[in-house]
Amino acid sequence: MEDKKIDSIDREMIKLLSRDGRMPAKEMARKLEISAPTVQSRMASLIKRGILKIAGLVDTFKTSDTLVAILAIRVDDNGKMGEVIDQLMEFDNIHWAVAVTGRYDIFAEVIVTEGIEWMFRFYEEQMSTIDGISHAESFMVTNTRRKWTLLPPQIRGWTRETP
Repeated sequence: MEDKKIDSIDREMIKLLSRDGRMPAKEMARKLEISAPTVQSRMASLIKRGILKIAGLVDTFKTSDTLVAILAIRVDDNGKMGEVIDQLMEFDNIHWAVAVTGRYDIFAEVIVTEGIEWMFRFYEEQMSTIDGISHAESFMVTNTRRKWTLLPPQIRGWTRETP
């Protein structure tokens, strides 16, 4: 449990980085009234403990070839929820998956880069391989505010274009 604790300085550093992930340690140190080496060592500690990850985020609504869908999933046995989440997270296009309360058991976000037709193939070829799903429903996200997304690793369709 000790590894999860953060203090007020860590919180302020995280706030600053959430506004500008490229903020130099020197500038952060000035704003927090601590030394730059202290900022660097605290950041390294937060990253090592898995509390902080610094990454490039994409606004999927400002790109013409990216759609976002939310999957709502019911599991036939609550004891299988963790297993279903683990299997979902193995799919390249799944950004996140969480257990929830209410009518559904799991919500997952899917990043679609190959057009809406891809969703049918995803259900047919990938979702069908997961045992324990009794019902799944997808919702295409049509608008949002402040939706910055960390693209899942190895997402298909995002390749470097050659000039």
